[in-house]
Amino acid sequence: MAKRLSHQVDLNLLELFLAVYGSRNLTTAGRELGLSQPAMSRALARLRDAYGDPLFVRQPHGLLPTPFADSLNSSLHQALDIVRWTLHTPAFIPANERRVFTLAMSDISEQVFLPGLARRVAEQAPGVHLRTSQLQGKALRDAMAEGGVDLAIGHLRLDPEGLQADRLFSARYACIARSDHPAINGRMTMANFRQLGHVISEGSMTGHAHMLEGILASRKVGASVALRVGHFLSIGRIVAQTDYIATIPRTLAATFETAWGVRKYTPPMRLPAYDVSQFWHERYAREPGLVWLRTVIRELFGRLPPAPAVL
Repeated sequence: MAKRLSHQVDLNLLELFLAVYGSRNLTTAGRELGLSQPAMSRALARLRDAYGDPLFVRQPHGLLPTPFADSLNSSLHQALDIVRWTLHTPAFIPANERRVFTLAMSDISEQVFLPGLARRVAEQAPGVHLRTSQLQGKALRDAMAEGGVDLAIGHLRLDPEGLQADRLFSARYACIARSDHPAINGRMTMANFRQLGHVISEGSMTGHAHMLEGILASRKVGASVALRVGHFLSIGRIVAQTDYIATIPRTLAATFETAWGVRKYTPPMRLPAYDVSQFWHERYAREPGLVWLRTVIRELFGRLPPAPAVL
């Protein structure tokens, strides 16, 4: 079995070699390294023993490298430069970067976050592009661990193992119905909420459907789900053209008012607020590009102090 490199030569000795080679003088090299003359002599002896070569011979005006030392100089410079590079955290300069970030987002998050985020990224980093994914569950967590998905944003149900999070804001729900709904007179009543058919998106990667279905099925409410769809974005048009109602995130309800002419109502019962967060894998917590992107997202959308990072 080959000896471990650390058992054969000390990295400090390689720096000593380059200092001596550059100055051709043991005392001058010692001052550069902060070592005494005796310490330099002992270290040089160890280096000669490791390589089995004198490396330097004394001359009237200093030290002269052997041919073997000449052959080592360039290689050791390159090797130590590589080691130094590994200790340097590369800077992320947005204006100079060429990169694609993949964001796991529900259809709600795409509607609410992407316009502002895409605009800010284009302003600060024109060579950086965004791509979205709707992976869910274990597939999403595995993709984040492997680097296939950089960030996940929204009110998401995720296995916390290996993930870190930054809570951006707390949000609430609103009810929507078509603006000329015959059963609703000015405000959404508890009777309306119980008796009218609800539309729910159950295919989303978010945690909304699980919570809302529990409330609708509860003994206190006892409302019926008339239609289940795979995407939140289809709900606006469906509600605009039927007598169904829906309970959806308030930010999304506001966009549906403009897009589909539905009306937004305060729910007739107090529904729990929910947190919207950005999530990343702990492997990439200090990766400069992702640190920059997380900062941009927090600047744009964060309205709460950052939560503890580890879930």
